[in-house]
Amino acid sequence: MDNAPFDWHSQPFASFKDYYLSMKLRVSRAFSAKGSLSGSERTNSLSLFSALAAKRRKFLVPALAISCSLLLSACGPVPGDTRPDNQTMIAGINLLLNSFQAKYPKLVNWNSEAVRAQLKGQIPIGEDTDAGWLLRWPNASSGELTQVIVPWTLLGQYPNNPKPIGYRYSGGELLPQSTTDDITNEITTIQLHGDQYFAAIVDVRASKVNPQWVIFTTVPYLPITDPAYGFVTVANKHWSVVDFGTANVGCGKVPAGVESEFGFTC
Repeated sequence: MDNAPFDWHSQPFASFKDYYLSMKLRVSRAFSAKGSLSGSERTNSLSLFSALAAKRRKFLVPALAISCSLLLSACGPVPGDTRPDNQTMIAGINLLLNSFQAKYPKLVNWNSEAVRAQLKGQIPIGEDTDAGWLLRWPNASSGELTQVIVPWTLLGQYPNNPKPIGYRYSGGELLPQSTTDDITNEITTIQLHGDQYFAAIVDVRASKVNPQWVIFTTVPYLPITDPAYGFVTVANKHWSVVDFGTANVGCGKVPAGVESEFGFTC
């Protein structure tokens, strides 16, 4: 890999296209440096980028993040429980900020200059959660970020035992991954307006009392609103969000036995 430093602080990455092209350039430079990658690593990386070009947009992010980890570590994917390096987290934060600012400019509650300076300072150790890597700045100044959750898809890894974040439910059970994916897609499309970088959807659990009812939690990546929860059920052979919010969710809409199972009362 070339010795020229890659300044992530000056790379806001307005879109995943910019993010992808930048990392592709880095890999190309790595290929040109003799001995930087083994033959098998070069072959695997080339195959990865060929596959990326053929995939749909929703599959680009995790594959790209993994390729970034391979490039930066030069020895394989980062172990799930390892703290991501600062450069990778800062790149993810910048992408989240730019995406949010472009879509919801009136909801921005931070100062861009203050945040830029903040990210050039000390980055907290943070911790792994089921929503992403959580970074907190308890002594943040006015205009700075108080916390950020960097999505796992931007980090190219996932911990073995992530800490729960958001609402915790006393009942229910996990669903097959394919079902969870279907429900997550529905929630993202309807409640998050198709914005996969607004919030993580976690703790998707089906009721044991009435399995057609499923509860879920959304956890914002940026500090712009509180975690929320909601219920989905089957309607016309499709999953449909019945209610969503931060309190008294599902009252009068969700069976009382299901509410009680998950620890809620109306």
